[in-house]
Amino acid sequence: MEELSIADAAKRLGTSVDTIRRRISKGELKARKVASPHGEMYLVEIPDDAFPPPESPPSDNAGELQALRKTIAILETELESRRREVSELHILLQRATSSAPKPSSLPWWRRLLPSGKNNSVSA
Repeated sequence: MEELSIADAAKRLGTSVDTIRRRISKGELKARKVASPHGEMYLVEIPDDAFPPPESPPSDNAGELQALRKTIAILETELESRRREVSELHILLQRATSSAPKPSSLPWWRRLLPSGKNNSVSA
């Protein structure tokens, strides 16, 4: 038998703190108050048979493992081809931007209005 705090008992039993408190109030678990540096706390008596059964070791799934490795190899090949595509697209983008016409240094309103003419509106 082991004595644990309510929080530790909840972790150990895989339940919530509220469940531990309910089980104490129903009498399913025994607890006692003890003094601590932060005030009083409960120590819960956990019987040895209250622990969940240990998890069984994973079974040998060699077939699944082999299939996953094959899938990983396929995905790695596909990823490498995508990286090459992105690299080629970067090169094409650099070429396109370097050969693009340079923007005019005139303000936008000068480009819209014809030059050399009187642009005032007569009434």
